[in-house]
Amino acid sequence: MLKRMLAVGLAAVIMASCGGNNTPSPRVLGKGALITFIGDTPASDVLSLRTTVTGMTLKQEGTTNKVTVFPSSSTTTSLVKIDFASLRDFTTVLTVAAVPETTYDEVILTFSAMQIVLYDPSKDPPIRVVNARLSTTTPVIPIQPALTVTKDGVFALRLDFDILRSIEVDPNGEVNGNVTPVLSAASVESIEGQGFGELDDLVGFVRTVSPYSTGHNFTGAFTLQLLAGTGPAVTVNLTSSTELFGVSALNQLETGRVVEVDAVVDEDGNMVAKTVEVEDRAVLADEKLAFLGSVLSVTRDYSGNVVQFSFYVREEEPDNSGYVPLDSVVVVNVSSTTNLQYSSRSANFVSLPFDATAVAPGQELIVHGKYTRRTEEPTTVDANTIYLKLQTVQGNLSSLVQVGSDGKTGGFWFTPSLTLLQDAPILVFTNNETVFTEVLGLGQLTPEATLLVRGLPFYQTQAGTINGVTVPAGTLVITARQIHQLE
Repeated sequence: MLKRMLAVGLAAVIMASCGGNNTPSPRVLGKGALITFIGDTPASDVLSLRTTVTGMTLKQEGTTNKVTVFPSSSTTTSLVKIDFASLRDFTTVLTVAAVPETTYDEVILTFSAMQIVLYDPSKDPPIRVVNARLSTTTPVIPIQPALTVTKDGVFALRLDFDILRSIEVDPNGEVNGNVTPVLSAASVESIEGQGFGELDDLVGFVRTVSPYSTGHNFTGAFTLQLLAGTGPAVTVNLTSSTELFGVSALNQLETGRVVEVDAVVDEDGNMVAKTVEVEDRAVLADEKLAFLGSVLSVTRDYSGNVVQFSFYVREEEPDNSGYVPLDSVVVVNVSSTTNLQYSSRSANFVSLPFDATAVAPGQELIVHGKYTRRTEEPTTVDANTIYLKLQTVQGNLSSLVQVGSDGKTGGFWFTPSLTLLQDAPILVFTNNETVFTEVLGLGQLTPEATLLVRGLPFYQTQAGTINGVTVPAGTLVITARQIHQLE
């Protein structure tokens, strides 16, 4: 993993050697700290798009000089494993590094083999794996606007992988395995009082805990290992305003616990937690893991409670794929002692319950439990705790239901493009804190445009009323944190 710390220790990052393969070498006057974020614009029915990033370089503007961001002499690994589909309209931290002060106009990534996993209901289990044929393993991405790094400063670069435009389909609309990586890159401006922006639902496991003040009005911190152990370990700082769920105080946070974090990155590069959801502790020796993925099908009892569901495994925290393979389907057993909860709690602004009746196909969950491997049978997981997590659903506006005086609060019917969800009507609710991207509010949403709805999806087995809106039985209700209308 990249032994880099975001936030506390940025000065050390700036002083560290950044490596490089420059010919000829640019004149280096000093170094600045560069945080690289990476995200994805999703495509329906793509369950995962898995690859390994084995290198990243920056090109100096107006020259052929290149600077290696990683791997470098100060890193202990030469790869970062990424599933772009798991970053559906989300962002994570790819790397933190020290780079020479200058202006950069291109970034070059190096990919190894890529694999596409599709939802295919014609198969049992409904998973189809396609080995991708990359048009290039070293895409060159213009940085627009260019990135200017100055000595001792903190800077950010945003990369976005566009699955929609990268994966080729044949005349019948079937994915044929050809992938032409389409990425964009932009320098990110730090805005006074807002820093470099927010990061929703960072998932990882805890490496170290510092339950005491670290300065900058921080009350404590912990290091969060990202990308199932292959990404950077970033420092998450807490303040008196941070909401901590799952433990009553930071000194009760154990290493190995899986956490979900909503945070902002301030102008100094500090990752400052708004909320921290502390979940179960993974214990490999006891075969206890956190499985991240999607519900494929459910089995209910006579009361409507889910007692078992098939679950597509996209990620494990920590990675134990040698025993339970990624992109496999496991059977999750739910008992009366299984604890069901939702993370990103502020997103549930209509206070819907998440219990055994509210689990449905298409939801993205984190399942904590003990797994049992069986010969020629699916692996089973006896769930101890299940978390409903934020997810992004792609589709189109069907009709507006309600629009408040602020133009943001209200609701609309939504038609998903994901085959797994097409049998379930979706009702989306918004409030005054819902972020609208590319549009100002509900009134500007159009049926023709593709929408990406980020929120918490709750399945409603019984008919009812939410905010004065009638909700039929069998409706999937999404409480939206963000509505992104694609151009």
